[in-house]
Amino acid sequence: MQQDVDLRVQLPYFLIRLAALVVITVVLAVVGVNLLLAVLIGFAVAGLLTWPLGRMQRRAAQRAAEAKGAAGPRPPGAGKGKGGDA
Repeated sequence: MQQDVDLRVQLPYFLIRLAALVVITVVLAVVGVNLLLAVLIGFAVAGLLTWPLGRMQRRAAQRAAEAKGAAGPRPPGAGKGKGGDA
C-alpha cells in the first residue's frame, strides 16, 4: 500500500538519527578504529540506539498522511500564490 507521505514530517527524526550515526562514527575513528569499520559499526549501533525513534518517525508520517487524506483534495489553484489557476 503506497501512501503519500510528507517528508518534512520525517525530517527531524532523520536528522537526529543521522547525527547519532555521525557522532558514533567520529568517536570510533578518533579512537583509532579503521574508518570503514567505524562506519559499519556506527550504522549498527546507531540503528539499535535509534530504533524507537524510527518507529516514531514512521507513525508521524502515517498520521500526517491520514490527516492529509482527511482534509480532502486541494482545490484548484491552492498554494500557487497570487492569481489562482494561472
